[in-house]
Amino acid sequence: MALATTRRRLLTGGAALSWFLVNGSWLCMSAAQARVAGFSPQKLTDEQCTTLEILADELVPGARDAGIAAFIDSQLTAGEESLLIAKYLGVPAPQQLGFYQAALDSGTRLLATQDLSAAFAIELISKDEVLNWEGAPASFFSFVLRADALDVVYGTEHGFEQLGIPYMAHISPQEAW
Repeated sequence: MALATTRRRLLTGGAALSWFLVNGSWLCMSAAQARVAGFSPQKLTDEQCTTLEILADELVPGARDAGIAAFIDSQLTAGEESLLIAKYLGVPAPQQLGFYQAALDSGTRLLATQDLSAAFAIELISKDEVLNWEGAPASFFSFVLRADALDVVYGTEHGFEQLGIPYMAHISPQEAW
């Protein structure tokens, strides 16, 4: 009997492999590998991905290198199978793209017009002190983005190792990732 794929099982399973468009070819790889290979976003714009990486890396150092933009973009194509934390916090799958796009567009404007550091931008976002913010409350977006970034950075066997926590899968993977 096959086990149901759940967000937690996939993320703690380590590989979190997905299909990414890289140089015109669809390849199965991890989000970090897709980032290094130069993935092409399918749902978000390049500018939104840049803002996403800047903000996520400020919230959780290492999120950019772990492939946060590739992960979120790929999950936005997954529909009801999305593993994004927004789904579990009441943002229905059909509304997740708009949720991220509105917040990232607001974040892009914040970083560009104010010429702020990422740290100060995150401070404003987390306190809902951003003028002309569009979409869900800024602090809610910050919470969601932090949770997604934590999953991408630490929800793998390598992430557990970085934290000095022994990885004890309930079901050991058949192959190393």
